[in-house]
Amino acid sequence: MESLDRSKSVIELGKRIVAGLELSNDVTAQWMSHMVAEKILAAEQAPETTRDAATAECVDVILKLWAHRYTLPPYMRPLRELDPLLRTLNSLGVDGADKLRFFTRLPNSEELEGATDEEKQLFQFALGIDHAARELIRHALGAAAERSVGLVNPWLEEALKGNLDATVELRIAKFAVDGLLKRQEAANQQAMLDRIDKLESFAKVALSLAGEMRKTLPPCSEISDD
Repeated sequence: MESLDRSKSVIELGKRIVAGLELSNDVTAQWMSHMVAEKILAAEQAPETTRDAATAECVDVILKLWAHRYTLPPYMRPLRELDPLLRTLNSLGVDGADKLRFFTRLPNSEELEGATDEEKQLFQFALGIDHAARELIRHALGAAAERSVGLVNPWLEEALKGNLDATVELRIAKFAVDGLLKRQEAANQQAMLDRIDKLESFAKVALSLAGEMRKTLPPCSEISDD
C-alpha cells in the first residue's frame, strides 16, 4: 500500500492530468480524462472498508499514465508546455553542465605552446565568442521559457512529492530557471553595464573581422543590389 502522503500527491497530479485532457476535443483524450476522473472520485468517495483498495487502484492508473506520458500525442502529454524549449535545446545541443557552447574545456598552456601571440589572441577571441554565445542563448531561452516554467512548476512539485520520475522535465526547467536567475542578476545596473560592454566589444571585433574577410574576396564576388 502506498504511503498516504505519496498517494495524495499522485492523486493531485492525476487531477492536473484530467484538467489538461479536458481542454482537448479529441475523443481519446476525453475518454482518458473521464476514466482517470472516475478513479479519483471512486478513491475519494469510497467507504473506509474499501478506500485503501480504491486509492491503490487510482494511484496505479495515474502512475502508469505518467510512466507512458512520452508515448502520448503532444496535445495530450503532461508538461507539454516544455516541448518547444526541449526541441530548441535539442537542436542547439545545449547541455546545462557545459560552461561553454562549443568547446568542452579551455586549452591549457601546454596545448598552446608553440602558438604565436597572434594565434593565441585569436584562440582567446574564439573562446570569448563561445562564452558570449552561451550567455546569449541562456538569456533568450530563459526569457522565452518564463511562462512555460511558471505553468509546469506545480506539476513538478506534485511529481517530486509523489516520488515520480521527472528527470528530463526537471533538467529543462532548471536550465530555464538558471537563465531567469541570470537575467534577474543582470538587472543590477553595474552587472548589466558590464555585459553590455562585453557584447559591444565583441561586436566591434566581429565587424573588424568581417571587414578583413571581405578584403579577401575578389571584386566580382560583391553582391549586386540590382
